[in-house]
Amino acid sequence: MALLLTPQIIEGAYEFLRATPPFRNWKLPHADEVTFVVSRHKLHVGYHRGSRRKIYSHEIGISSACVGHTNTLLRTMAHEMIHQYQQRQRTDTPNTEHNAEFTRLARIVCRHHGWDEKEF
Repeated sequence: MALLLTPQIIEGAYEFLRATPPFRNWKLPHADEVTFVVSRHKLHVGYHRGSRRKIYSHEIGISSACVGHTNTLLRTMAHEMIHQYQQRQRTDTPNTEHNAEFTRLARIVCRHHGWDEKEF
């Protein structure tokens, strides 16, 4: 049976990961400061959108067309949380999806959570 995604389930995944290493040391915003969206995109499993204006705004979307299991949800959320962290730290690279720092952080996240970094 496939996991029925809702914004509340996506938010729960975010807060769970935010309480675990390495995320708990990254000072990511509480879920109340993030918008969670269920998308239906068939090619993008998840996304993070943020704005660096006076107040940071963050949106994390997870595709119900691509995510049907808890493990996939958690891996996808962790991936988007790295993007969120990089944007907040201003270490993301414009017009580049994954820079060297993203790869380094992904390796750390995968080590902590037992995920295959080649699949991440």
